[in-house]
Amino acid sequence: MIAPILRRDLTLALRSGGAWLYGVFFFAVFIALNAIALGGSLNVMRPLAPALIWLAVIFSAMLSFQAIFQEDFNDGNLAQLKLSGVSLINLCTAKTISFALLSILPLLAAVPIAALVFDMPRDVVLATTSSLLLSTPAIAVYGVLSSAILAGRRGGGFLIVLITTPFLIPVLIFGLEAIEGFSKNGLAAIEFRIVIGLSLIAIAVGIPAAAAALKAHLE
Repeated sequence: MIAPILRRDLTLALRSGGAWLYGVFFFAVFIALNAIALGGSLNVMRPLAPALIWLAVIFSAMLSFQAIFQEDFNDGNLAQLKLSGVSLINLCTAKTISFALLSILPLLAAVPIAALVFDMPRDVVLATTSSLLLSTPAIAVYGVLSSAILAGRRGGGFLIVLITTPFLIPVLIFGLEAIEGFSKNGLAAIEFRIVIGLSLIAIAVGIPAAAAALKAHLE
């Protein structure tokens, strides 16, 4: 049942007139403002570039967290899916995949452009992109979890930040550590394995928790 839900979400996104690209616009604005704030000096910006790109991706993704379930909850689609016997675990899994494809993947595609702004070395670009890619499941799952917890609540943007920040801080820390480890051990660095572990833990814990939160809202 995951495939039909995923296909529906992708179709709706393509018909939305590019609303799913708002995160990329915010990403570009964040990078540009930081470049201006740092005075445009490559010697200053280059060491900070991986951290700035990571923050840009996380903040851009957070913009879309609340919308993951909001519209389906408001128009009754969630209730209809539950009544039709759709597993909430499958629903949350499909939402995680669609969010990763529609909101996070375009941000990863924009990383090389940001790297040009900061004049990042190729190995640092590869390390940054790899750490973000391996962290994508964790970011997407925690977005789905926070959206499920706040389903039906208006003006929950600040609560989204409060809910997701404690989960995303370890992902951010080890994601940046993986970039450092890449210079010595490449993708075999232990930090990359930790990032993979964090993503697997997020999937194992976050998706059932999101399903439980949705069930509580729908009963």
